[in-house]
Amino acid sequence: MFKITVMIKYKNLDNLRKSIAVVMLSIFASSCSNDFLDLQPHQSIDTDMALQSIGDFQAANVGMYDGLSSSNYYGRYFVLVSDIMSDDVKQNASANRASDWAAYAGSSTDNNNLANNIWSRIYSVIDRSNRIILSETTLPPSVQDEFDNIKGQAYAVRALAHFDLVRLYAQHYTYTNDASHMGIPIVTSIDPFTKPARNSVKEVYDQIISDLQTALELVDKKKNSFFLTQSGVYGLLSRVYLYKEDWVNAVDAADQVIDSNLFSLVPNENYQAIFNTDHSSETIFEIDMHETDNRGTDALGGMYLATGYGDYLPSKDVLNLLPPNDVRNSLYITDAGLAGDYASKRVNKYDSKLGLNNIPVIRLSEVYLNRAEANAHIPGAEMAAQQDLNKIRQRALPSAPDVTATGSQLIDEILKERRVELAFEGHRLYDLTRNKKGVHRTDCTSSVCDVSYPSDRFVLAIGQAEIDVNPNVTQNPGY
Repeated sequence: MFKITVMIKYKNLDNLRKSIAVVMLSIFASSCSNDFLDLQPHQSIDTDMALQSIGDFQAANVGMYDGLSSSNYYGRYFVLVSDIMSDDVKQNASANRASDWAAYAGSSTDNNNLANNIWSRIYSVIDRSNRIILSETTLPPSVQDEFDNIKGQAYAVRALAHFDLVRLYAQHYTYTNDASHMGIPIVTSIDPFTKPARNSVKEVYDQIISDLQTALELVDKKKNSFFLTQSGVYGLLSRVYLYKEDWVNAVDAADQVIDSNLFSLVPNENYQAIFNTDHSSETIFEIDMHETDNRGTDALGGMYLATGYGDYLPSKDVLNLLPPNDVRNSLYITDAGLAGDYASKRVNKYDSKLGLNNIPVIRLSEVYLNRAEANAHIPGAEMAAQQDLNKIRQRALPSAPDVTATGSQLIDEILKERRVELAFEGHRLYDLTRNKKGVHRTDCTSSVCDVSYPSDRFVLAIGQAEIDVNPNVTQNPGY
């Protein structure tokens, strides 16, 4: 086996490919040539080395996943920002990290440069995926299946990254009738001299779906929540089609995951294990954290825990939706140190102050809810929607009555279930805006308690640093 550890520094989309610094930290050899097959994402290698062997591609693949774990991506801020802009979160009195975005006062030059840092990090992941996809290396037939799997994962990660960018920096798909409004630059090249302009949201979604469909032909069909397998790709497709309001395709993609029988909902009595143990039975894909590779004090959990920064608290708006015996109450703990407007619970979904919790990207429960919401919009499919909603609701509270709501009331019930089931996993703001709803905080400790739909402020500014180096990128309205 050989192991290569390298480091890459990225600053923004335009120059991340110009100024990549690759530093080889260690190379050692042993007699085993296949140990890369056992690599997990936390053993990651940021890589821009020449890809010549299957070992090089394995290392590059692991490095690509490591980019997802950055504190400016799934490791913290990408998930956090959309939640603190919603009605699920209120600021603690001492909150300062990202607090301007929680108060809808963020800018293209915010103090933490957060808007630019998230943008740069996600595009760096796209760059890493492109280097795998665009490689012209020919490998021996004996490793072709593994090579195809790695390339398929790169297509899937590229799709996920574009989808995350277009959610955060552009208005939702149906904001205009034909989705012709500004999206984000589609990047499928490693040319360091390109200065891409923003594509329309429709164009971005078309690229995302194309990449995911390509990935389906290449990735492994086995269960492996460390990496994006075929089930993970179908799960992402169910979400993308749902956001696009392509109800039939959303159901079809969700069916592929559920009918595979590779995953099962964690039983009620073990519910907390979804978040404080690795890779539960319902985990389709999550970002792996480990004792030797984690975000530490910069992790997502530290933004909620009293032993961390503790900047953000669950609003009573979301807590009051949970019946007393609902197992999801166990994800919140009482903090006697909180009083008055800030009393009295804290989020305990990510319970490690050292950042050891894996970050879920897609779970089986979301896929059931994706299918439920899509079916609720399809004539004649309301019973199927009710059945999926019952499955999630009664897993959390076995005594919960069957759902009988229909029409718009059924959709409201599904959105409420999404709110409590997927809380603090980065979904709530997008669920509101794609359903053309505003943010209304009745338990509010911010200077801004109501933001009506539509609003320019439901999307982040493009960081000024990016616009300075790429004049083809147009700033979002309102900034």
